[in-house]
Amino acid sequence: MPDAIAELLVTEAAIDKLGARGIPTHDARQVARNDHVLVRNPHAAAPGKRRLLVGHTDGGRALTLVVERTLDPTTWLIVTGWDSAPRERKLLER
Repeated sequence: MPDAIAELLVTEAAIDKLGARGIPTHDARQVARNDHVLVRNPHAAAPGKRRLLVGHTDGGRALTLVVERTLDPTTWLIVTGWDSAPRERKLLER
């Protein structure tokens, strides 16, 4: 069964990281509500715990978010994020 995202939580540290890249928190939360893909994070220290969430905001901005699974399997924590690279945007075309 694929991972589901019902809620995205954001810490103060994540807010700072997103803000440094010009990404408002409300934009980051929109990604899970729109068409998106959730894939394994190849750079994660602990395999299976973190994923890359790639999708669009309501305004069409493509974002990649590093998200971490919480105890609730449908609630994820945003760790950081950035504007999606072309390679990441291609994941949305599948």
